[in-house]
Amino acid sequence: MREENPDKRMFYKLIFLMVVSLLIVIVYIWKWTTDDPKKQEPEEMFQKTEQQENMNEPDDLDRDKINDVLTDDEDKNTEAQETDTKEERKPNEHVENNQEEIDLEQKYINQYSEQEVEQAKEQAEKVLALYLLQVTDWSKWNGAVTLSYLEKVKKEMTKYEDEKTKRELEAIELFASQPVKGGEITYGAFATWHVTVKGKSTSKPMQLYYIALQKEGDNWVVSDMITPNNQNMEGEGKGEK
Repeated sequence: MREENPDKRMFYKLIFLMVVSLLIVIVYIWKWTTDDPKKQEPEEMFQKTEQQENMNEPDDLDRDKINDVLTDDEDKNTEAQETDTKEERKPNEHVENNQEEIDLEQKYINQYSEQEVEQAKEQAEKVLALYLLQVTDWSKWNGAVTLSYLEKVKKEMTKYEDEKTKRELEAIELFASQPVKGGEITYGAFATWHVTVKGKSTSKPMQLYYIALQKEGDNWVVSDMITPNNQNMEGEGKGEK
């Protein structure tokens, strides 16, 4: 049997290899186009990263809202602190006033003695009670007020004489006050009393008085008594007609 030409055999092999290689290339291209995801360009990747960052960050509107909320919270906290401060200030002012009265009382005691200060307080309360109750039995005023102040009271009492009008004293609260003149003791007093006309209560005045006392012999006597706004005996303009 005659053997085939070797060159021809090599030519067939080369054709076969070329066909196989071409098939492999075709298969690879087909898989690459159908299965592989689309390759991203660097610009696209950068844009996506930037979008993600923007999504994580709040926009300007959200930032404004947050600032508004924080500002409101700060304002509310400030208002609450101011309110608390005001509420705390009220009792503190009362304590400070009480302390000032105690200090003045002690100053009087150090200057004159506790016994004399007590006698002055009793005299101040007695004279204010006589004044408010419109006592015209002048013997009860003797030794409790100076002669000049007694004359002043007599003139004033005649303006309010009325047998149908009565006064009932409820309370007198004394507190030490700054003296107007040297050598004097001054007490403030909150007084409350009832005014009745023909048995019917017409008013319940409350008035602040300042009572000045000076020394006469061994006793303290009232030398003057005033109200801050010079109102009449009934206080707050509630005097009977």
